[in-house]
Amino acid sequence: MNKRALIITYYWPPSGGVGVQRWLKFAKYLPQLGWQPVVMTPENPDFELRDSSLLSDVPACCELLKIPIREPFALYRKLLGKKATQQQGVVSKGNGGTLSKWVAWLRGNLFIPDARMLWIRPASRYLIQYLRKHPVDVIITTGPPHSMHIVGTRVKKKTGIPWLADFRDPWSQWDVLPQLQLTKRSWKKHKRLEFEVLNSADKVLTVSKRLARALDERAGVPSVEVINNGYDENDFAGFELQKPDKFRLVHTGLLNEGRNPTELWKALNQRCAHDSGFAADLEIVLAGTIEQSVKVHLAGWEHLKDRVKVLDYVSHRKALEINQSAAVFLLLVNDTANASWILPGKLYEYLACRKPILAFGSKESDANDILQGCGYDSFLAYNGKQGIEERLNQLYLQYKNGEHWVDASRVDRFSRKKLTQALAEMLEDLAL
Repeated sequence: MNKRALIITYYWPPSGGVGVQRWLKFAKYLPQLGWQPVVMTPENPDFELRDSSLLSDVPACCELLKIPIREPFALYRKLLGKKATQQQGVVSKGNGGTLSKWVAWLRGNLFIPDARMLWIRPASRYLIQYLRKHPVDVIITTGPPHSMHIVGTRVKKKTGIPWLADFRDPWSQWDVLPQLQLTKRSWKKHKRLEFEVLNSADKVLTVSKRLARALDERAGVPSVEVINNGYDENDFAGFELQKPDKFRLVHTGLLNEGRNPTELWKALNQRCAHDSGFAADLEIVLAGTIEQSVKVHLAGWEHLKDRVKVLDYVSHRKALEINQSAAVFLLLVNDTANASWILPGKLYEYLACRKPILAFGSKESDANDILQGCGYDSFLAYNGKQGIEERLNQLYLQYKNGEHWVDASRVDRFSRKKLTQALAEMLEDLAL
């Protein structure tokens, strides 16, 4: 008989975006390794990105548990007078007005650890009762939102079932928290709850080595383990590597002001102005959630504006299709204090395509370590004008010479199947 793993997650299909991918893929392959996934998720979550195509990855044996959730985002949008954007649990109007700041303060100081906290009590009660009749071998929580971990704390305390807490992103060291104008009391509460989770869970898991070290410091003991995100080779079934017909730079996913490569756009614009052949070859495709300020910035470059294609959020399948047509991928990691441990989910799918990657961010980072470990060029600095121009020249010359693929090594270790094997071994140890 298969062992059972209860996965408590806010993001589950038809939710789209990067937040759903990690545990959806683990759940997809766990049954092949003797584990039945039991997924607990809100019945009526308030997420904006939807991708019904991901439902095909949910295994037939997956048991799905749902109860309603009350969230403040509808009220936030009403207060702001128009639709507010919601990303990773943060509401932003984008104009920095007084009302927007007031709403951010309320979000930061009344809803701790996040705006899904109202689900903690009903979800905990439901699961404690459910587990009396339907036992599982391990409990897994994944955050953000970190309210899922508080549910895990309560259920673990009542049932004694082994518990794995998975951190896809930081908690108290998340770079967005300062924008929420937290009081000293609120900061203290975040850190107390985080410490409780880190020291109550039987196993703590995360996605990168540097984030693991940061969580170790918060816990006070080195105990956090790492399983990276990855790519699912089955997602590429039916696709063939395409020889690009344009010098096409492709970026998929979120592109906001904090990761807008302004020096790159400047270099491309200047090259187009002086090199008609380059201008004829160039195309820039940005697919996903593109912040309005980035669109406005791009529209200001005379020789780029007609060479940029901006697509709204697309399904995961469509994003992979767009990737096949790339000559070069753009990998843009936030230029922030916590950049060293940021590992965008798109990184692994870029690697799977074995095409050149033009990456911006810190060289002292997990993402740069992975790129170089797989045979790719290192990160460029956002303000490194000379380095950007030299790299563009190199990439364009490779394109003109028909050198469209990278002889990348060690990419296969990021296969979702192999990563799930590592998880299954971890769960077996927990369930003993």
